Amino acid sequence: MRLLEVRRTSGFRVACLFFATFGTASLALSAFLYVDTRSYGRKAAFEWVGWESKHLLGLSPRALRERIDASEDFAEGGRPLVLFGPDQTRRAGAPIPFPVTAPVGRPFILSQPTDHGTRALFSQLTELPSGEYVLVSRSAKDLETLEKALVETFVWGMIATIVIGLIGAVVFGAGSLRQNDAITKAVERIMRGDLSERLPTRGVSADLAHLTRVVNDMLDQLQRLMLEIKGVNENIAHDLRTPLTRVVGTLERSLRKADSVEAFRACNEDVLAEVKSIVVRFSALLRISEMEDRLRRSGFTEVDLGRLLEDAVEYYEPLAVERGIRMRWERPDGPCLVEGDRSLIFEAASNLIDNALKFTPAGGEVAVTLLQHPAGIRVVDTGCGIPADELSAVRARYRRGALKTDKSGFGIGLSLVDSIARLHSATFDIASDGAGCCATFRWARTVANTPSIDLVPAPAL
Repeated sequence: MRLLEVRRTSGFRVACLFFATFGTASLALSAFLYVDTRSYGRKAAFEWVGWESKHLLGLSPRALRERIDASEDFAEGGRPLVLFGPDQTRRAGAPIPFPVTAPVGRPFILSQPTDHGTRALFSQLTELPSGEYVLVSRSAKDLETLEKALVETFVWGMIATIVIGLIGAVVFGAGSLRQNDAITKAVERIMRGDLSERLPTRGVSADLAHLTRVVNDMLDQLQRLMLEIKGVNENIAHDLRTPLTRVVGTLERSLRKADSVEAFRACNEDVLAEVKSIVVRFSALLRISEMEDRLRRSGFTEVDLGRLLEDAVEYYEPLAVERGIRMRWERPDGPCLVEGDRSLIFEAASNLIDNALKFTPAGGEVAVTLLQHPAGIRVVDTGCGIPADELSAVRARYRRGALKTDKSGFGIGLSLVDSIARLHSATFDIASDGAGCCATFRWARTVANTPSIDLVPAPAL
């Protein structure tokens, strides 16, 4: 059963495909070597009989006869010589009959019968000036032996290639099956609710390594969102209990004690204020959900970040004067343009400035700086700061910190800024040395110049 599963794996199939390609190339190379070797051997044999025939033509009759008589010892060997008379009768040399159909002066292959069958001879029949004929031959046995050895070598090599290829394919398939089993088990644990489980990355092939990293990043994001949803549900239930209790109490008092229109109106105004605060909280949550919707990117345009920050500083400057806080605006020369949603960027800047003013005492300072290369926003205050153990948690929704529970707000502002940063593929960092905070919102790159419009910020959260 496992062997059948191995056969269906991509590793086994890829290995078989590679083996088939390599085997076909090897077979073609072997065939080429065989044909080329066979052709070269025959060509060399024919060249030798032609050279030997020319050499015999230059000998005297006596020297020729001596040469042929000396070759009788090789009649059954590799290079027999035969002398025929003008009447085509054999006069000397190996016992080979006259080849009647053979061409004169050109090489050919002569089949000679033997006790064990036939043997092939590379031969050439040459006519002498005396009218006699001389047959020069060379046995093809050596070449046939070489060809047979080549064929056997190629066959055994192909068998070894097939065996090694199949073993390699099984090994690769088993490796793919182990990878798939590990990934499948991890996915099953995740499906059972263990969101902390991650797909294995060690021992994974290169084609799956990138996919597992992307899936693990997706699981990290999913786990974070699930934890946020859980925390949001708990915080909503906790935070809405107080205003809803106030609403119920106010309505009950109005039913019991409101004896005039003015008293009833005052109770209704209190109820309306509490309901509005609840609406603001849910509106903030809806905006965060909208930030995390990637479809919002379709409305991105080029934004003049310098003009946008200048509008935000002008909007909050009266509030800073009222609280006795000095606001400093630092902007380098030249435009600084980014790609994004104007209203969302303005909302992020407004939340950062509002938070800085909220937690900076009278006599303090808030500095708003336009960054370039890469473009970004930096807001620095001289307020109470954030403890080091809370820096990583202040981005969570409804998380306001132990030092800030006496301030107005719902603890959603920095979470909203963080969502806007992720939507714009920007970075949002918060640093604090215990005597103030530094919040930085920075893009990866800027874009070409474009006009901007004046904006009015949403209520800070």
